[in-house]
Amino acid sequence: MKNTVAAGAACASLLLMAWPLGSQERMAPVDFRPFVDGRNWIVREPLTYRVGVSKDSLTVPVGFVTDLASIPPALQSFIQQNGPYLLPAVVHDYLYWKQTCTRDQADQIFLLAMIEHAVPDSSRLPIYQAVHLLGGFAWDQNARDRQAGLVRVLPADRQKITANTYWPSLQRQLLGQRVRNGPEMAIPAAFCTRGDMSVADALGRP
Repeated sequence: MKNTVAAGAACASLLLMAWPLGSQERMAPVDFRPFVDGRNWIVREPLTYRVGVSKDSLTVPVGFVTDLASIPPALQSFIQQNGPYLLPAVVHDYLYWKQTCTRDQADQIFLLAMIEHAVPDSSRLPIYQAVHLLGGFAWDQNARDRQAGLVRVLPADRQKITANTYWPSLQRQLLGQRVRNGPEMAIPAAFCTRGDMSVADALGRP
């Protein structure tokens, strides 16, 4: 399994060596508000990712709570939480929360976004491989959290936090108060389908 994932990511990298990326647009930066632990952040502006030169896009809503790039411990010595993969990681986080796309589609879209944001091979390939091999734990936990009614998209009236607010505590508190998720942006089926295409087709087909 590990060799298969590595080979797939390597093939994607080779494909793009000859693939013109000048027409691609990176995501515009948005504001985030940190919780006191510095690990979890509230998205403060809509974050939109459009795949390649297509019209297929996703928007991460204001109020979504993300841990940015979840870097496995084995990679933390040379890959930091903040880097050019940060915005693609937030998109991936939202895909894993919504689960409209399949997990494989979400992982492939993450790879596409990292390519478009010029994440170097030395970071992009290990991150993709780690997510693809180990992401099932986060995927399953998100499914359980949604089933339990836990909030991941803070409503507008719950986005002001104090210097002592921890995300896990606030999440449990909101559950006890029966607060529901704020508006969640739908993910179009056509966007998910991009995760089934080859890298060249996904990024280059109008």
